[in-house]
Parts: sequence; structure tokens; C-alpha cells
Amino acid sequence: MNIISTIGKLHGKTVGYSYEDFIRYITESNARNLIVTYTSEENFTDNREDYIEIQMLQEKFNVHFPKIDYQKYYELSEKYALKAQNAEDITKKNITDIIETVIDSYLTGYWKNPETVNSEITDSIFKVKNKFMESVNHDYIEKYWNPLHMEIYRYIEREKNSFDAVITDVESAFFYREKNL
Repeated sequence: MNIISTIGKLHGKTVGYSYEDFIRYITESNARNLIVTYTSEENFTDNREDYIEIQMLQEKFNVHFPKIDYQKYYELSEKYALKAQNAEDITKKNITDIIETVIDSYLTGYWKNPETVNSEITDSIFKVKNKFMESVNHDYIEKYWNPLHMEIYRYIEREKNSFDAVITDVESAFFYREKNL
């Protein structure tokens, strides 16, 4: 199964991986039945303007969403997010923000086409970022991020004959590729 990364609103300003390039890349992969993992169907329906790429996907492909409780994970995300309650948490939050800014700056310069977005280098960078996040906020990764991705993975595994490609946010792609979907 193909794992294809979206960069969300960055498609609007990334030369070589525009919304149209994203759609063309999926079309060239001969996928027809897609599962979108990075938002719920309800959230997409309520916030269509935030997901131009999904709107475009629906025009050409059969788009599905995992039938899982995304609300539960939204609540866990909020519960385990770093909060600026003391000097240590403020430091962790600031360092995390700096790392995210550096990664975003580097990758937006590196991404020139679908192959660079969907590359081992991109996956490796996000895998390292995930490990760093686990070291500064273990509960966020272990009680929110990993369980969310495992539930999505198990859903896809159960239904894998129904899909040709997984459409995921670029930060999560490494997780699904490592699971050999």
C-alpha cells in the first residue's frame, strides 16, 4: 500500500508539491481508494476550508476516513501537551518550538517535489523529532501520539483490502512506513 504525505496548507506555497502536484502524484500511483488519517470525517466536514487537499482528493478519488474516536485523541492531545506551569516546562516548550522552527525551515527548503516530501530523509527527520518529543514529554508520545497512530494502523490493517493508499500528514508518514502497510 502506498503511504503518501500531505503537507496541508504548505501545498499552497511549495513549488513542486503544490495541491495540483499532490493530486497528480497520487493519480500517477494508480490509487483510487484512499484513506485519510490526519483528521476525522466530522472535523473535515465542519472545517472544509482548512482541508483544500481533501476537497481536491474527493473530486478524483474515493476518500475514506478511519472509523475511530478522534475526539478522544484530541482530548488526550490537550491533556498531555506541554504547559508553561514552571521553569522546566517553559524551557521544554521553548526548546521544542525552536526545534520545530528549524525543522520546518530546513524541510520547506528541501521539499522540491513529491519524492523529497515522501523521502527517507523527511521520514528520518520526523522520526528523530518524535524521539526528541518523547524525551521532553514522554506522556504526550506514549499516551496520545502512539496510541492514536496504533489505532489508525490497526483500522487500516483490518480494512486494508479496501484501500490503495494512505494519505497522512508528513510528520506521521514514517510511522506507517515502518509498519509496512
